[in-house]
Amino acid sequence: MEKIMVLGASGTVGAAVFRRLSQHNMFDVYGTYFRKESDNPRMRFFSLENHEQLNDLLEEISPNVIISALRGDFERQIEAHELAAKYLRNNQGRMLYFSTANVFDGNLASPHYENDCPISVSEYGQFKILCENRLREILGSQADILRLPFVYGKNSARMCQVKAGCEAGTLDIYKNFTCNYVTDVQIADYVEWILREDKKGIFHIGTTDVMEYEGFVSRLIKRMGREYPTLRYTDGAGIMAVLSRREDIPHRLKWNVENAIEYLCG
Repeated sequence: MEKIMVLGASGTVGAAVFRRLSQHNMFDVYGTYFRKESDNPRMRFFSLENHEQLNDLLEEISPNVIISALRGDFERQIEAHELAAKYLRNNQGRMLYFSTANVFDGNLASPHYENDCPISVSEYGQFKILCENRLREILGSQADILRLPFVYGKNSARMCQVKAGCEAGTLDIYKNFTCNYVTDVQIADYVEWILREDKKGIFHIGTTDVMEYEGFVSRLIKRMGREYPTLRYTDGAGIMAVLSRREDIPHRLKWNVENAIEYLCG
């Protein structure tokens, strides 16, 4: 049985993964939280401010798989990931690391695929590239990189922002910006498949098609039946999408934009 620890299991992505894997008796799943307290006996408090705490959790749980959806201070994240990766290296374990489409924000001319070389001009994208590289240095093929575009869940921060904007009558939005999208349940489906089938490498998880951001949000608002707000634009000017050329992805994991909207508004 795989013993799994989900770092950041109280956020949108981590919570979805924790819930999905906990449903199966082939996985023994634990998670960590920081801001959102939990009374689940399999959840443990963890703060990036205290790396000794992470050492204690690794000793207590002894995971052979760590799934990282951590957020917070960049330097402390790097320290925590290095600590976790060295533990896994010494115990023949593996890590699934959630990265981002922002690793390609230095080239917004076209969508990007798994074998494209990351290039970023943002602090966030450069940080994620650094994490990807460091984990691969420590763990080699036992570090799997899962890159995500804009993440949505039924009660995620982005969905709440859209709903709040409709209620307030104004909504900030990107213009001239095209991307693909991913939902929390699609991410959880992917992680379950990766672990069940022992898949390795880099994964671009998101819709198989792209849509301009304004159009996507407009479809959400219409599907929810909300009153359309006044839009305040920020110019995005480009394409930031992570698409896949992997031939082993099963059809059931290949969502399109309409599938994502149907789930979010259903």
